[in-house]
Amino acid sequence: MKIRNLIFVIVPIAMMILTAMTIKNEIKGKIVCFGDSITHGAKVNGQSWVYLLSKEHRGIEFINEGRNGRKTADKEELLPVLKKYPDTDYFLIFLGVNDLKDGNDSLVNVCIENMKWMISKIRETNSKTKIVILSPTEINLKTMAALNVKKKYNNNTRLSLINLEKRYKELAKEESVGFISLLRSVSPQNYVDGLHPNKKGQQEIANSVWNGLTKLFH
Repeated sequence: MKIRNLIFVIVPIAMMILTAMTIKNEIKGKIVCFGDSITHGAKVNGQSWVYLLSKEHRGIEFINEGRNGRKTADKEELLPVLKKYPDTDYFLIFLGVNDLKDGNDSLVNVCIENMKWMISKIRETNSKTKIVILSPTEINLKTMAALNVKKKYNNNTRLSLINLEKRYKELAKEESVGFISLLRSVSPQNYVDGLHPNKKGQQEIANSVWNGLTKLFH
């Protein structure tokens, strides 16, 4: 009888603790998404993965700070964004593919150094901001548009993206920040021009980002 009574006491307390933990780790607040044309929403009229997540999770403020053509080398563009949103709860960085035209190991190394710099600047602005590196999506060489071929998005780019995913993951561990791989998040048929995802591809990215965030912060 005493054991039964004890169970009646312990179970409600355990449930309260679990509920409190869930509330504590709930994803909420302001999420700044700093990226390139895929984040901005090229080829989908601005309705990128950021837009889709804002529609699916209305209690969270998703802020689109993407720009067409942005590279990690454009790292100083981060500074006015940090000034504009100094109190952001999460900062997602989705950059790298534009640095890797006709890619090689040296260019991957530059991406890593630029990413380190961005992480340090975010921390200087707000040490409580949760930082997440998103490794860029694959490219589809079979459907690559002539313009992108001319820009040298090629097999060297593809191989460098694979290397970059590995290096970003290592960097995230070294810097104690979050990491979400988007390398294979988009189905091959869901690229408009071999480089930019269509609406279905953007939805695949949105799903991968959200699943990654919930694993990191729940």
